Amino acid sequence: MVSDVTGLADIIYNPKETSRKHSQKTKYDKDELDEPKHKIANPALFAKTREVLGNIISKRMKTSGGTDIDWLIEHHGGFMIFELKIFHDDRMIISKAQMIAYEKLYENLPKCHILFIGHDDIDFSNLEDLVWLFEMREWRSGGIPHVEDGLAGQTHSENDVSGYIVEREFMEKIDVKILRDKIDSIWTEFEK
Repeated sequence: MVSDVTGLADIIYNPKETSRKHSQKTKYDKDELDEPKHKIANPALFAKTREVLGNIISKRMKTSGGTDIDWLIEHHGGFMIFELKIFHDDRMIISKAQMIAYEKLYENLPKCHILFIGHDDIDFSNLEDLVWLFEMREWRSGGIPHVEDGLAGQTHSENDVSGYIVEREFMEKIDVKILRDKIDSIWTEFEK
């Protein structure tokens, strides 16, 4: 009887067979419907506008800089919010202020899904590219460890920031196609 279960003996005695079994990626046929629905018409203007926002708060002011929401979608009174983070040393960093804002949104919006998406600096155009995901409900339930630390030197900011370090290993590993399917299933949930 042949078993599909890979045990320690299989790994030791058949390393090539085991690595081949675990390294196979799903292949998707990409067509025109997989192209981006929305494109930035003028990327230079978009980048300039984002840069200008940084000039509103100056060193002379008591007010400090802000944090952002990467994507917010409203559909039939339901909200999907995405926070995208690039991994550094298999970790993504979320500032404490940003997490507090997300927690308040989650608590106060009637139908709300907040998706934290970690990636290795991909552009989301390849359906097979891998991403790592967790949702606010997992954060709130303690499914994602709350590791708090000072984040100086680890972010794009020059300032000391208090925040959370989330390890890749605690997140769900999926490909871009499955991420898109998950987003669409939330959209469908909002239509009910």
